[in-house]
Formats: sequence, structure tokens, C-alpha cells
Amino acid sequence: MTGSTTRAVPQTHWINGTIPAAVPPGMEHAILILGVEGVFVDTLASMLTKSAYPPKVEPISLGETPIQIPATDEQIATAARYEQNIRELCAMSDRNAPA
Repeated sequence: MTGSTTRAVPQTHWINGTIPAAVPPGMEHAILILGVEGVFVDTLASMLTKSAYPPKVEPISLGETPIQIPATDEQIATAARYEQNIRELCAMSDRNAPA
């Protein structure tokens, strides 16, 4: 990741009550998850459909103290691509829906 800038993204959600997640500015579904080996990019939509037992995702309650999650430019770019994929899949689904 040469030349990558790391920025702080505010935590917005809990995953299974503990793991912090964030919605980067301008994105509806993409989240950054602080995992055991660092930060990786996923989407709320894909997390909730990956298995028969998807993670429980909850917004941070009023009064809870969010943290700042470090994310690189590459991770933000990957999140943006996922967000675009979700928009395209939703548009395709709408076109293929029975009238």
C-alpha cells in the first residue's frame, strides 16, 4: 500500500455487540470492521446474507461513545466499489422484478 493515506472513520454501528463498524461518508451500506488482524472492508448487505447465522448489526445508541476506525485510501476505495455494486444489483433487481 505504498503512498496510502490512513484516515479516521467514525464508528456508527456495533456488530454482535462488540466489533465497531462505520459507514464512510457518502455511502449507505459499506462498513469498515475492526477485526483481529486489522481493518477489512465489507458491506452490511453482504454480511447479512453470507450465512444462515449472519451477524447482528445495531446502530450505536445515543450517548454511547464511538471510536475512530483507521481506514486506508485503498480500503475506502474498495468500500466505494462495493457500494457501486450494491446500487447496480438493486437496479438490476428492479428491472427484473415482475410487473
